[in-house]
Amino acid sequence: MELKNRTILLGVSGGIAIHRSLDYASQLVKTGASVHVVMTENATRLVNPLQFQVLSRNPVLLDLFETSDDWKPPHIDLADRTDLLAIVPATANILGKMANGIADDALSTVAISVHCPILVAPAMNGHMYKNPIVQKNISELSRHGIEFVEPESGDLACGYEGIGRLSSVDIILQRTRELLGYRQDLRGKRVLVTAGATREYLDPVRFISNGSSGKMGYAIAEAASHRSASVQLISGHVTISPPNGIDITYVETTQQMHETVLEKFDETDIAIMAAAPVDFRPAEYAPHKIKKHTDTLSLTLEKNPDTAQKLGEIKDHQLTVCFAAETNDVLENAKEKLVRKNCDLIVANDLLAEGAGFASDTNIVTLMDKKGNCEQLSRLSKREVANAILDRVVRLSEQ
Repeated sequence: MELKNRTILLGVSGGIAIHRSLDYASQLVKTGASVHVVMTENATRLVNPLQFQVLSRNPVLLDLFETSDDWKPPHIDLADRTDLLAIVPATANILGKMANGIADDALSTVAISVHCPILVAPAMNGHMYKNPIVQKNISELSRHGIEFVEPESGDLACGYEGIGRLSSVDIILQRTRELLGYRQDLRGKRVLVTAGATREYLDPVRFISNGSSGKMGYAIAEAASHRSASVQLISGHVTISPPNGIDITYVETTQQMHETVLEKFDETDIAIMAAAPVDFRPAEYAPHKIKKHTDTLSLTLEKNPDTAQKLGEIKDHQLTVCFAAETNDVLENAKEKLVRKNCDLIVANDLLAEGAGFASDTNIVTLMDKKGNCEQLSRLSKREVANAILDRVVRLSEQ
């Protein structure tokens, strides 16, 4: 992703790794980015602001009370214009301020004023980094959608060896490109995504389910959010952490997922049914744990509602995407589901193929739409598959 003409606000706090921030600023300018720097007071004790001014070719913001020719305060003006705030290096102090909404200097105030992605690259002594309070602050910031470039392990300036070294400039640049490379082609769209497995209980301790990890649905939700969609994620049981900054509703059973999807569907533009709901539930629920009094146990199962098919029946302006996870006759079964469920796009994959299926970090899928277009994708990461699905969704919505 080219950074030319993108506005990047570089926040610099007082860590000993500040010399790498100079290199980062220089590399950004070489890409054609417009770089503006805001420094903490402690940072100015390590590097003269003039160095950043010369490298960035813009004045350095140091004081909240600086004035300009414009009526707007400089920190608000910068916050309004920037495409990315990158804090390199980030000390424990600035992490604590950001996590707790403290705004007592130029950088911490800018950090709560921007309405763009924020990238943070921590650097500090290893004991400081692993301190539970610092880790709690990092977790809280991550939960609110702030992206982190994890520090590296090695010899530290303080004489210790361990985690805490600022990540390399190349890696920080790569993350910068990734964050600014997301297309904004879903801005204004309301996207509903289902993910994970549902559970159907026989008694208070036993249930019927499947091996879905939720990785595919969560990747789609995160990719849609990065492309500026308003995302509603409806999640069954998963084995991974929730994506940052996304509204999640957790459900347990297929019926609960069905009802939640229908409740939100009217206010949805695009529904992507990536969950693996259980198709059948026990006809009877035992209120107490079933005892092993016999050698066999017979269960009567009844069919659960088919949410994707219901959406195909009631949709108006909405575009719907369904999944067909199969073990045989994959394309034939997917085509049948595409028609029966009135989907605009179906994502077919063979659960038995190596590198595909539940819990894998990769997937191998075929995309088929109602117009007969069929595209077989190679083995890709689930994030890449998510963006390939969204690329097709955007094209379909424009037709």
